[in-house]
Amino acid sequence: MFFPKSIGLSINGNDLIVSKASQKFLKSSSESTVVKDFLLKEPLELQLIQDTNDFHAKNVILSWPRESTIVREIELPASNIKELKESLSYQLDSFILFPEDEVYYDIHPFYSAEYGEKVFIFAIKKEELDGIILKLESSNLKPDRVIISPLSYIPLVADGRVAVVEKYHDRYTFNLYIDKILVGTSLARNKDSLKSKILENIPDNINFLGCGQDEINDLHIKDDLNVEYWDAGKQSLGVALNGLSECLGRFNVLKVKAKREIPELAAMGVLSILVLAFVFILPGIFKNKKEQSLQIIDAKLKQLHPSVMVSSRLKEEIDSISEINDKIIGVIQKNSRRIALVAELTKVVPDDTWVRQLFVKNDGFEIEGVGLSGAKVLTLLENSPRFDGVSFTSSVVKDKTGNEKFKIKGNIKQ
Repeated sequence: MFFPKSIGLSINGNDLIVSKASQKFLKSSSESTVVKDFLLKEPLELQLIQDTNDFHAKNVILSWPRESTIVREIELPASNIKELKESLSYQLDSFILFPEDEVYYDIHPFYSAEYGEKVFIFAIKKEELDGIILKLESSNLKPDRVIISPLSYIPLVADGRVAVVEKYHDRYTFNLYIDKILVGTSLARNKDSLKSKILENIPDNINFLGCGQDEINDLHIKDDLNVEYWDAGKQSLGVALNGLSECLGRFNVLKVKAKREIPELAAMGVLSILVLAFVFILPGIFKNKKEQSLQIIDAKLKQLHPSVMVSSRLKEEIDSISEINDKIIGVIQKNSRRIALVAELTKVVPDDTWVRQLFVKNDGFEIEGVGLSGAKVLTLLENSPRFDGVSFTSSVVKDKTGNEKFKIKGNIKQ
């Protein structure tokens, strides 16, 4: 698509805000429309103000409110992002207290010099989101992706240290960005709590969404702080701009594959056929050439003295034994530290504790376990002469039986 287009959706109270954004070369344009009382209408009553059939959007993206989202911030574990995504499905309830079949979720990693390397886990209850998606589908606006409102503002915030404050009913959401990277998002139950968060983080710029002038005056914000008032359409506009720039990569709590244009599918089909042809044809050619070469070599060897044949066989046996010996040495070197680590953990971890997962990477390790006291396990590991830098990677959570779920990381001493 030469000139991409995108539709952004956001919920403001009972209203639906629809923003359409398009880009031609380096210039982008947008327009927004409000559908009043969208959430109160029955599916058969939904009639959008504008017709989107002639607006062939690259994608339709919904921004979900932060106040209705379950958010957890954790340090990036010893495993990489791919391994975290693969393992998160069976340990999700240890982070958000909801099993995978009850929520939509995705992760958003970030790095900054001040806050380090961390990961946001965003989750939405399926029963809450499914009703909205059904209404949008009735209006021919079913979203391809769903993101979270703090991520929607990334294309709109300036460089530097910027805060965006959203108001929902009588509560506030405080979002902090550093050079267009979301580094913090939290809820404030009242003005005093919001003021504390502003004073604690001291942004250079702060943008208020849905707040009145009197509310902002009550916060007694410093005069040198640059304050800007945003209207309700900023969220859906930011979502639409996200769709044009793809600055969030593949983030999508719905886990729905993006739409592809027919020319792209055709090109992929042709490429797949060529790859399959090379996969099946080239090995046959190489195999035939190899067999011919072996036949020539065998014929030459038969013409030589029998002692040469014996020497060749001895060399093959020596090479085979050397290869086996190298493999044995490699296995011993690779696993010796792991065996020592498992032995030390078995010695240190108390009998009332179970280690469910163990990850080993370079000179570090990370364990996930369940027991009567996570703090006790942490103390025992800290006192071990084989470990240092021992700490929790996430908060300790109690399960229904009263046991504590914990995650601990540390370094293996040389």
